[in-house]
Amino acid sequence: MKRLTTIRDLRTEILELLSEANSPVQMLDMSKKLRIRADSDDYEQMRELLNVMADEGALMRHSRRRYSLPSFVQTADGLRGVLSTYHDNATVKTDDPEMPVVHIKRQHMLTALDGDVVQVRPHAIPKDRKVRGEVVAIIERSAHPISGTIEYDGAFYYLIPDEAKYHVDFLVSEKNLNGAKPGDKALATFVRWEHANASPEASVKEVFGLSGKATVEFAAIRKEFRLPAEFPSRVEAEAAAYAQPTSSVPPGRTNLLDELIVTIDPVDARDFDDALSLRQLANGNVELGVHIADVSHYVTEGSALDLEALLRGNSTYLVDGVVPMLPEHLSNDICSLVPHKPRFAYSVFMEFTASGERTSYRIEESVIESKRRYSYEEAQEIIDTGVGDNADLILRLQELAKTLFALRMTDGGIDFETQEVKFLLDENKMPVKAVVKTRTDATSLVEECMLAANRTVAEHLHVLKAAWKTKEMPPYVYRVHDQPDKEKMEAAVGIIRALGFDVPSGRLTPPVINGILKQAADRVEKPVVNTLFLRSMAKAVYTKNNIGHFGLGFADYAHFTSPIRRYPDLYVHRALKEYAKGQPERKRWSELKELAGHVGEQCSLTERAAVEAERASVKCAQTMLAREHIGTDHIGYVTGVAQFGVFVTLNDLMIEGLLHMRDINDDYYVFDEKRMRLYGRKNKRVFRYGSLVRVRIAKANVEKRMIDLVLSIDQVEEVKKKSGKAAPKRRTRES
Repeated sequence: MKRLTTIRDLRTEILELLSEANSPVQMLDMSKKLRIRADSDDYEQMRELLNVMADEGALMRHSRRRYSLPSFVQTADGLRGVLSTYHDNATVKTDDPEMPVVHIKRQHMLTALDGDVVQVRPHAIPKDRKVRGEVVAIIERSAHPISGTIEYDGAFYYLIPDEAKYHVDFLVSEKNLNGAKPGDKALATFVRWEHANASPEASVKEVFGLSGKATVEFAAIRKEFRLPAEFPSRVEAEAAAYAQPTSSVPPGRTNLLDELIVTIDPVDARDFDDALSLRQLANGNVELGVHIADVSHYVTEGSALDLEALLRGNSTYLVDGVVPMLPEHLSNDICSLVPHKPRFAYSVFMEFTASGERTSYRIEESVIESKRRYSYEEAQEIIDTGVGDNADLILRLQELAKTLFALRMTDGGIDFETQEVKFLLDENKMPVKAVVKTRTDATSLVEECMLAANRTVAEHLHVLKAAWKTKEMPPYVYRVHDQPDKEKMEAAVGIIRALGFDVPSGRLTPPVINGILKQAADRVEKPVVNTLFLRSMAKAVYTKNNIGHFGLGFADYAHFTSPIRRYPDLYVHRALKEYAKGQPERKRWSELKELAGHVGEQCSLTERAAVEAERASVKCAQTMLAREHIGTDHIGYVTGVAQFGVFVTLNDLMIEGLLHMRDINDDYYVFDEKRMRLYGRKNKRVFRYGSLVRVRIAKANVEKRMIDLVLSIDQVEEVKKKSGKAAPKRRTRES
């Protein structure tokens, strides 16, 4: 497609003209300045466009056909932020407290793409305070690579992006194909996009093979999210130089080789970074031992291993494998708390009363030997039956975990319950089955013990501050979780009320949220309610500034228990070891403080990138699984409602697809944005969050990771039968 460089962007020209005017401009004067003849078709187009812009709030309409920019916009330079797209809409997050989020419709995005830094001009603020606006300039293009499939239409080559966040296809010139052929999966970079009515251009940088194959699709995801395929040779060499620890206990380490210490992990786990022990004390209390792999003994500050670990920030867990933070020699062997081998550990011992109150603690470098490796399933079997190896230990750990959980709920924690989907793959990495992993007593046992240790090492900083008599807390990397977003929470509450749940008026405190979650415990809407609340929450991040953790109800919290796969834990280990030697000198204090800030920012970024990559990997697997079941009917529940249709998660396959509005043709459906539902005008049928629906998998586009659903024939006939009439065809105009 040839770029249409001669097409006028009349909207932008009007905005620029009015931004330079000191008073409202009459329509005829505007046409003269824009060189549009009053008797031309362009003049009529301009008149219609002015009316549309005025209705949107982009312009103010005055008497005698005069127009101006809204007053508050006219004096502003515009707002800056990063554009995030979702189907036909986008948002721009800004630093303006009055307008932190500006909503952008597709027709107002100019040539902006997801991830671009843009300048936006807000429209007039409506009564519902949902600020809308438009992009007026692209300040900086995103460097994110674009994964997609090459297609040829007989004249031009295009890259069809995998991700729905790209609403356009990219033109690829023959010289920029880099050997790619139609049907190939490829990775490309953005070249240019000069006009919204033309196609953006891209250049292929890497070709993976035939699109749609599992190995090709998963390889493309790794490249798309810039996940490293291997470690630099210097990093591997540093890791390989470390030998197996021996049973000889170095000075300064506590000898725990004879203690009964066990690990409890997923059945397919390969790196074990936490182990547990429990000892009955003479005073009736118990001492919980949480023993964490001492990665900081091997990965020293400033080493090649350290710099690479910080660059990666964390391990990324994809459907087809793990992209580790550390080389396998360390992560799966030397550091891993494998059974029956001596290992260096960093241990936190916590004394608890029968009511779960922590009375004392100590943090020590140690040498341990895991006596037994349990999978979650094995531990759960012991909890259920009371029989098995070390049953007394497992049962006492379970009893303590239940006490700690109850106390945490009383103190302001929120009892969210999420589902994790794992995929079973064949020898060609093709997904053959989805397995849902939910919370069990065994997983909760481990979780509560880890939370207790993480909380303890964060609260330890107060002890250091008091002992050193410093004005500020020692430098540290905290895991913080801010208060929920008010607008998102209100939206979630509105939907949950519409589902029939009793939601008290006023501020939603953790106990109130827990009450609602308890109401949903035995209802089909349970996963939907949990998801709605989770989406309304702020994202937890790493930072040197402690603001507490809202979701857990902790004033102090840090990550300590997974240094094999999370860099912030490694920083915390190092900091604690250094502080154990005494207060750092002023220069070192400043260095640690600066490093804590950098680690927090870097690891928050890498964590978000890992989450996006993991989601893409899961969606890819879901689409491949759906492809094997095209034409089959399934029962599912509605997990999302939008103007263009409803998202449905299939109960048996655990995949989410889209039931398009255009394909719900048994009635004319209207989108009720306030209650977030679709309802039929004649049969009164309602699609809302949690609604059960019988659907058929109609299409599975692996390349774009999209699954299309239609109502099953049985369900359509059932609706017709209930209404007693033939279902009317849906009109084509948008509701």
